[in-house]
Amino acid sequence: MALRKEAGTMARDYQAMSIRTLRELARSAHPEHDPEAARVFVDRVLDMEAERVTWHLHENNGYQPFSSAAKMGEQPGGGTAAAEPLAIAYERGSRVHAGHEFAKEWLESARLRPRARLAVLIRAAKLHPMPTQQGAPWAKGYDFIAQHLPIYSRMLQMGSLSTMAELTQVEVVRVTEKVTYRRARNEHKSVPIFEKGQALKDAARDARVQLLLLAQL
Repeated sequence: MALRKEAGTMARDYQAMSIRTLRELARSAHPEHDPEAARVFVDRVLDMEAERVTWHLHENNGYQPFSSAAKMGEQPGGGTAAAEPLAIAYERGSRVHAGHEFAKEWLESARLRPRARLAVLIRAAKLHPMPTQQGAPWAKGYDFIAQHLPIYSRMLQMGSLSTMAELTQVEVVRVTEKVTYRRARNEHKSVPIFEKGQALKDAARDARVQLLLLAQL
């Protein structure tokens, strides 16, 4: 029986599964639970969230999907084919789909502290395949990113963050049967969020471990 279950686990293609199916298999209470499913689920969530927030720079209002050097109605770089508005709208709609919303909501429910969320999304963005131009900033080393953190936090839609004063601590307070969250200012106002790249990597690792534990609940 154990060998049969192990063979069934090995036969699963977690990469091809929907994120909702992965979510269920990640739960330790699921009869077919496999720790590998939890790992793939967490990495998929982080990958999709990094993908969603970095797209925002090119999907926001006012962005025009054609070159300013192209003639009216031409595709980027010129040409005779007119840009089709319906095709563009379809492409945008299919990019940010229900799976991305599910990943966003689950990650929000994890309630990572801002520093941890920032670190783990930086790691995900570095690992996520992007076009050369868009991916160039993420090819930089962790030390460089730590030194230029405001640029990277803006790309991840977390504002222009640099020091701990710009983050807020969230204190969990139990009130009767409910749990509320109270914000308090960080005492270390002048301390950089990440002094060096190693601090960033350590924070990303710890945040990912926290998410792996949550995924199995």
